[in-house]
Amino acid sequence: AAELKDMCTNKGLKAGVGKEDRVERLLEEARRDGEVDKVLANLARSSRGEELLAMESAELKKLCDKACVDALVTEVMVERLLCHEAEHGTAKEIAEPAAK
Repeated sequence: AAELKDMCTNKGLKAGVGKEDRVERLLEEARRDGEVDKVLANLARSSRGEELLAMESAELKKLCDKACVDALVTEVMVERLLCHEAEHGTAKEIAEPAAK
């Protein structure tokens, strides 16, 4: 409880009376600051990285070719694909534009 109070104080938020009030204020502040979005994006990136690492090299090479990413070794291909997808979307999304 004291830790939550300190966290509220450090962020310039009212400390409130109860634990639930403090948690709610901290969550709302995290949403406003984009912290929640950053955490979710990192989780999605991590999950996608694991998915790509589990693929066969030939399939990764195909994705790299579709995304115009230079392929070297599996870890490099995965990292480059993640960077490309963060900017442009997945190769599947690029190949199959959304129906209007």
